[in-house]
Amino acid sequence: MTDKQESNDQEVEDQQTVQRVAEEIIEPALQKALAEARKIASAQESLSALANCYGGLLVDLMGRKAAATFLQGHAVHIVSNEEEALNN
Repeated sequence: MTDKQESNDQEVEDQQTVQRVAEEIIEPALQKALAEARKIASAQESLSALANCYGGLLVDLMGRKAAATFLQGHAVHIVSNEEEALNN
């Protein structure tokens, strides 16, 4: 593990930064990509492709076990906030 990887593993997330990046950068890019995908694929196919890409990115960045644990944490978060929008 490199020094940079070690320091990144120990960083504490700033929730305001996470939210800002999600809302201003990542979500608009994903919405644009999904709109483009919908021109050639069904909604289900587009969402499956998105999930495959996201899962693949997590595995590439974190490894399989860490990615699975990370996704489990997302699932718990989604269920615990059923009434709120998912990007809040």
